[in-house]
Amino acid sequence: MRSFLFFAFALVVMSCGRKPTDPGIEYAPQMYHSIPLDPYSQTDYNQFFKDKKNAQAPVAGTVAVGKSDYYYPYANDADGYEQAGKELKNPYSVDNKFLSEGKRLFNLYCKHCHGEQGGNDGTVMASGKFPKPGWANYQSDYIRTLPEGKIFHTLTYGKNLMGSHATQLDPYERWMVTAYVKDLSKIGLKEEVKTEKKENSK
Repeated sequence: MRSFLFFAFALVVMSCGRKPTDPGIEYAPQMYHSIPLDPYSQTDYNQFFKDKKNAQAPVAGTVAVGKSDYYYPYANDADGYEQAGKELKNPYSVDNKFLSEGKRLFNLYCKHCHGEQGGNDGTVMASGKFPKPGWANYQSDYIRTLPEGKIFHTLTYGKNLMGSHATQLDPYERWMVTAYVKDLSKIGLKEEVKTEKKENSK
Protein backbone atom coordinates (compact mmCIF):
# COMPACT_ATOMS: atom_id res chain seq x y z
CA MET A 1 0.00 0.00 0.00
CA ARG A 2 2.84 2.35 0.92
CA SER A 3 4.63 1.62 -2.33
CA PHE A 4 1.44 2.41 -4.26
CA LEU A 5 1.00 5.73 -2.44
CA PHE A 6 4.65 6.60 -3.05
CA PHE A 7 4.30 5.78 -6.73
CA ALA A 8 1.13 7.89 -7.00
CA PHE A 9 2.81 10.81 -5.20
CA ALA A 10 5.88 10.57 -7.44
CA LEU A 11 3.64 10.49 -10.53
CA VAL A 12 1.85 13.66 -9.46
CA VAL A 13 5.11 15.47 -8.73
CA MET A 14 6.65 14.41 -12.03
CA SER A 15 3.62 15.58 -13.99
CA CYS A 16 3.86 19.10 -12.58
CA GLY A 17 6.09 21.65 -14.33
CA ARG A 18 7.12 25.22 -13.78
CA LYS A 19 5.14 26.45 -16.78
CA PRO A 20 1.33 26.22 -16.76
CA THR A 21 1.53 25.01 -20.38
CA ASP A 22 4.15 22.34 -19.61
CA PRO A 23 2.52 18.92 -20.15
CA GLY A 24 5.19 17.17 -18.12
CA ILE A 25 6.89 14.06 -19.48
CA GLU A 26 5.85 13.27 -23.05
CA TYR A 27 6.61 10.14 -25.02
CA ALA A 28 8.27 11.01 -28.37
CA PRO A 29 7.49 14.75 -28.15
CA GLN A 30 8.78 15.31 -31.69
CA MET A 31 5.67 13.52 -32.88
CA TYR A 32 3.54 16.27 -31.35
CA HIS A 33 5.72 19.34 -31.70
CA SER A 34 7.36 20.08 -35.03
CA ILE A 35 11.12 20.56 -34.89
CA PRO A 36 11.13 22.99 -37.86
CA LEU A 37 9.86 26.51 -37.23
CA ASP A 38 6.38 26.03 -38.69
CA PRO A 39 4.44 29.31 -39.03
CA TYR A 40 1.07 27.89 -37.94
CA SER A 41 2.07 25.59 -35.09
CA GLN A 42 4.33 27.70 -32.89
CA THR A 43 4.83 26.28 -29.38
CA ASP A 44 7.58 28.59 -28.12
CA TYR A 45 9.09 32.01 -28.79
CA ASN A 46 11.18 32.31 -31.93
CA GLN A 47 14.73 33.32 -30.99
CA PHE A 48 15.66 34.52 -34.49
CA PHE A 49 13.12 37.32 -34.93
CA LYS A 50 12.52 40.42 -32.82
CA ASP A 51 8.76 39.85 -32.54
CA LYS A 52 9.39 36.20 -31.50
CA LYS A 53 6.98 34.90 -34.16
CA ASN A 54 7.56 32.17 -36.75
CA ALA A 55 5.06 33.68 -39.18
CA GLN A 56 6.50 36.88 -40.60
CA ALA A 57 4.69 39.49 -42.66
CA PRO A 58 5.83 39.83 -46.32
CA VAL A 59 8.39 42.49 -47.10
CA ALA A 60 6.65 45.80 -47.80
CA GLY A 61 5.96 46.30 -51.50
CA THR A 62 6.40 42.66 -52.46
CA VAL A 63 3.81 40.41 -54.12
CA ALA A 64 3.64 36.63 -53.76
CA VAL A 65 4.58 34.57 -56.82
CA GLY A 66 1.52 33.97 -58.98
CA LYS A 67 -0.52 36.61 -57.13
CA SER A 68 0.41 39.73 -59.09
CA ASP A 69 -3.23 40.37 -60.00
CA TYR A 70 -4.01 40.67 -56.28
CA TYR A 71 -1.80 43.75 -56.00
CA TYR A 72 -4.17 46.68 -55.58
CA PRO A 73 -2.60 50.11 -54.97
CA TYR A 74 -5.82 52.06 -54.45
CA ALA A 75 -6.86 52.95 -50.90
CA ASN A 76 -10.25 52.19 -49.44
CA ASP A 77 -11.35 55.82 -49.29
CA ALA A 78 -12.90 58.51 -51.48
CA ASP A 79 -9.57 59.43 -53.08
CA GLY A 80 -8.82 55.79 -53.89
CA TYR A 81 -12.28 55.41 -55.42
CA GLU A 82 -11.78 58.42 -57.70
CA GLN A 83 -8.24 57.41 -58.61
CA ALA A 84 -9.36 53.90 -59.54
CA GLY A 85 -12.03 55.41 -61.79
CA LYS A 86 -9.42 57.45 -63.64
CA GLU A 87 -6.62 54.91 -63.92
CA LEU A 88 -7.98 51.37 -63.57
CA LYS A 89 -8.97 49.58 -66.78
CA ASN A 90 -10.05 46.03 -67.48
CA PRO A 91 -6.84 44.21 -68.53
CA TYR A 92 -8.76 41.34 -70.15
CA SER A 93 -10.45 41.10 -73.55
CA VAL A 94 -14.21 40.97 -73.24
CA ASP A 95 -15.89 38.31 -75.40
CA ASN A 96 -19.07 36.25 -75.14
CA LYS A 97 -17.38 33.63 -72.94
CA PHE A 98 -16.09 36.33 -70.59
CA LEU A 99 -19.55 37.92 -70.33
CA SER A 100 -21.25 34.56 -69.91
CA GLU A 101 -19.12 33.77 -66.87
CA GLY A 102 -19.69 37.29 -65.60
CA LYS A 103 -23.42 36.70 -65.85
CA ARG A 104 -23.14 33.42 -63.92
CA LEU A 105 -21.19 35.12 -61.13
CA PHE A 106 -23.56 38.09 -61.13
CA ASN A 107 -26.52 35.76 -60.64
CA LEU A 108 -24.74 34.12 -57.72
CA TYR A 109 -23.53 37.20 -55.84
CA CYS A 110 -25.42 40.26 -57.11
CA LYS A 111 -28.84 39.28 -58.44
CA HIS A 112 -30.46 38.90 -55.02
CA CYS A 113 -30.04 42.65 -54.45
CA HIS A 114 -29.72 44.26 -57.87
CA GLY A 115 -32.11 42.02 -59.78
CA GLU A 116 -31.63 40.07 -62.99
CA GLN A 117 -31.06 43.12 -65.18
CA GLY A 118 -29.85 45.59 -62.56
CA GLY A 119 -33.24 47.06 -61.72
CA ASN A 120 -32.55 47.01 -57.97
CA ASP A 121 -35.52 44.65 -57.70
CA GLY A 122 -33.89 41.51 -56.33
CA THR A 123 -35.47 39.51 -53.54
CA VAL A 124 -33.50 41.38 -50.86
CA MET A 125 -34.64 44.79 -52.10
CA ALA A 126 -38.18 43.55 -52.72
CA SER A 127 -38.48 42.73 -49.02
CA GLY A 128 -38.48 46.44 -48.26
CA LYS A 129 -36.10 46.02 -45.35
CA PHE A 130 -33.22 47.85 -47.04
CA PRO A 131 -33.08 51.19 -48.87
CA LYS A 132 -32.44 51.06 -52.59
CA PRO A 133 -29.46 52.85 -54.17
CA GLY A 134 -29.84 56.46 -55.23
CA TRP A 135 -29.87 55.46 -58.91
CA ALA A 136 -32.88 53.67 -60.41
CA ASN A 137 -31.20 50.86 -62.33
CA TYR A 138 -28.15 49.82 -64.32
CA GLN A 139 -29.60 51.54 -67.39
CA SER A 140 -29.50 54.94 -65.68
CA ASP A 141 -26.94 57.49 -66.84
CA TYR A 142 -25.08 57.07 -63.56
CA ILE A 143 -24.17 53.42 -64.22
CA ARG A 144 -23.78 53.89 -67.97
CA THR A 145 -21.13 56.55 -67.43
CA LEU A 146 -19.60 55.02 -64.29
CA PRO A 147 -15.96 54.07 -65.03
CA GLU A 148 -15.26 50.35 -64.83
CA GLY A 149 -12.45 51.09 -62.38
CA LYS A 150 -14.97 52.41 -59.87
CA ILE A 151 -17.13 49.30 -60.24
CA PHE A 152 -14.10 47.07 -59.65
CA HIS A 153 -13.12 49.20 -56.67
CA THR A 154 -16.61 48.81 -55.19
CA LEU A 155 -16.51 45.04 -55.67
CA THR A 156 -13.12 44.97 -53.95
CA TYR A 157 -13.90 47.13 -50.91
CA GLY A 158 -17.66 47.54 -50.87
CA LYS A 159 -19.57 50.84 -50.80
CA ASN A 160 -22.35 52.07 -48.54
CA LEU A 161 -24.59 49.07 -47.68
CA MET A 162 -22.86 46.82 -50.21
CA GLY A 163 -20.08 44.80 -48.63
CA SER A 164 -16.77 43.74 -50.12
CA HIS A 165 -16.85 40.79 -52.51
CA ALA A 166 -13.08 40.26 -52.50
CA THR A 167 -13.42 37.03 -50.50
CA GLN A 168 -16.00 35.59 -52.90
CA LEU A 169 -14.51 36.78 -56.18
CA ASP A 170 -10.85 36.82 -57.17
CA PRO A 171 -9.62 39.80 -59.26
CA TYR A 172 -10.22 38.01 -62.58
CA GLU A 173 -13.80 37.19 -61.58
CA ARG A 174 -14.38 40.75 -60.39
CA TRP A 175 -13.47 41.99 -63.86
CA MET A 176 -15.95 39.51 -65.34
CA VAL A 177 -18.74 40.88 -63.15
CA THR A 178 -17.66 44.45 -63.93
CA ALA A 179 -17.85 43.76 -67.66
CA TYR A 180 -21.29 42.17 -67.28
CA VAL A 181 -22.59 45.15 -65.28
CA LYS A 182 -21.44 47.49 -68.04
CA ASP A 183 -23.10 45.18 -70.59
CA LEU A 184 -26.40 45.31 -68.67
CA SER A 185 -26.19 49.11 -68.66
CA LYS A 186 -26.40 49.04 -72.47
CA ILE A 187 -29.75 47.22 -72.66
CA GLY A 188 -31.75 50.33 -73.57
CA LEU A 189 -29.03 51.57 -75.90
CA LYS A 190 -29.02 48.27 -77.78
CA GLU A 191 -32.76 48.58 -78.40
CA GLU A 192 -32.34 52.16 -79.58
CA VAL A 193 -29.62 51.10 -82.03
CA LYS A 194 -31.86 48.34 -83.41
CA THR A 195 -34.73 50.79 -83.88
CA GLU A 196 -32.48 53.28 -85.67
CA LYS A 197 -31.22 50.56 -88.03
CA LYS A 198 -34.78 49.53 -88.88
CA GLU A 199 -35.81 53.14 -89.58
CA ASN A 200 -32.72 53.76 -91.71
CA SER A 201 -33.36 50.62 -93.75
CA LYS A 202 -36.84 51.83 -94.81
